[in-house]
Parts: sequence; structure tokens; C-alpha cells
Amino acid sequence: MRKLSLAKRSIAVGATSLAVLAMTGTAHAAPAQARAAAPSCVKVKVDKGIISQTAYVTNKCSSTKRVKVRWSFAPDSGCNTLKPGQKFKTKRGLAAQFDGLPLC
Repeated sequence: MRKLSLAKRSIAVGATSLAVLAMTGTAHAAPAQARAAAPSCVKVKVDKGIISQTAYVTNKCSSTKRVKVRWSFAPDSGCNTLKPGQKFKTKRGLAAQFDGLPLC
């Protein structure tokens, strides 16, 4: 049996890990992109602070909407049911970037 050097084993493990992550990321990313965006009557405003940022969402529609805030580099918010005039907010660290407001 041939022994691999520590460096070669590390490279092999890293390459395998990247392949697994790439396949996993692709499987999870497709459904999120397929969701319809919230209508324009659902408003979102993102305020960036010193160490965090907050997304404020307001339903200005005439009907109830179910939406969530999608973030890049951070977990998305949960699904929120908003009656006309209702609001919610969600806070993330500065590394996160607002990435959309899909229906859920």
C-alpha cells in the first residue's frame, strides 16, 4: 500500500470537501431562487448600523402576505404572515447582505 504525504492527503481531503459543498450548495440554492418575489406593495428598508443591520418590512398591500427576508452570507428570516399595515424586522451582522424579499 502506498503512503501519501500529509500535504497530499490534505489536498485530497480539501478537494473532496469542496466537491461535496458545491453539490450541496447547488441543491439548496435552486428552490430559493424559484420563489416568487413579494409584490411591490410590500416595502422593505435596510438600515446599516455599526455592528449590525436591520431589515424593516411593511405590508402596504390590501391583502395578507407571507414573506421572508433573504440574506446572503447569513440565515434567512423565518416566514412572516403580515396583515395589511403590519410590520416586522429582522437583524443580522454586517457580513450579511440583503438579497431579496420572496413570498413563502
